[in-house]
Amino acid sequence: MSDPAPRAPANGNRTLALARYRVAFEALEPLDLPAYLGSTLRGAFGHAFQRLCCPAPRGEACPIPASCPYHVVFETAPPPDAEALRTHEEIPRPFVIAPPPVSEPSYPAGAEVAFDLTLVGRAREFFPHFVVTLREVDGIGRGRRPVALRRVDATQPLTSELAKVYVAEENLVRPHDLAVTLEDCGAVPCPTRGARVVFLTQTRLAHDGRIVQHPEFHVLFRRLLGRLSSLARFHGDGPLDVDFRGLISAAEDVRLIADDTQWTAWTRYSARQGRRMEWTGLVGRATYEGDLTPFWPYLVFGQWTHVGKSATFGLGGYRLEPLGG
Repeated sequence: MSDPAPRAPANGNRTLALARYRVAFEALEPLDLPAYLGSTLRGAFGHAFQRLCCPAPRGEACPIPASCPYHVVFETAPPPDAEALRTHEEIPRPFVIAPPPVSEPSYPAGAEVAFDLTLVGRAREFFPHFVVTLREVDGIGRGRRPVALRRVDATQPLTSELAKVYVAEENLVRPHDLAVTLEDCGAVPCPTRGARVVFLTQTRLAHDGRIVQHPEFHVLFRRLLGRLSSLARFHGDGPLDVDFRGLISAAEDVRLIADDTQWTAWTRYSARQGRRMEWTGLVGRATYEGDLTPFWPYLVFGQWTHVGKSATFGLGGYRLEPLGG
């Protein structure tokens, strides 16, 4: 008799949820921006968020880090019992800024500069702070060319339902509830043969202390499950109630039958570090064959949390394509 399949999400009253938004700025002057805007947008947003949402004067310690929106979102502190996590850098940020890659990164005056924003767990409670901050982002890119927030729409990832949340003319944040939980993703039919994972933005998957260049399924799933587990622990209702060892062991039975990914590189300027940085990662398609049933809810949910390093500014984005037949 074969071993029973590892359990899918079954958290009782505890769950991991996310909300997704489409944010649209207007270019008030011609913009010449990087081909991928994630780092640029994240930098402009982070500086404004700290200035507006943290009560501490610049350069001083925050008096309420446990409830300060900026510290909860950008500098989540490890709890006292987290022996393995002693730095801010090891805790995932509960948001993803995901602009679509563009072939021509020049925007004439009046053009729309749009991106997707995902808020995970407690970060959803701070959505009004995000809107206020986005309104105050008055310039992006080199020279901080001026932009203005025009619209924010909530989107339901599983149904594509749309809700108008904010428009500049009204200057009002409308109530909405289009959140998706990990359990909701369990209702999405799992393909019987397998699936193709299309890596839309550069994806960096670490295994055994190195970045891999061939996305074996167990490596992809280890990194995704680890990310979702940390998001649930630090920003959700509590740790995921899953059979981690069983799931990872079962993931090794799923085969990578076609690797059509490429190893790519691009450079970006880091204002924080004051230098240009090169970033490498996988893009393209990986086709997997095997029983994906135990992993499917996580894979579906992960399309909006992303996977791997620097997911916060949109890297590690992927799309699932079920195999036919």
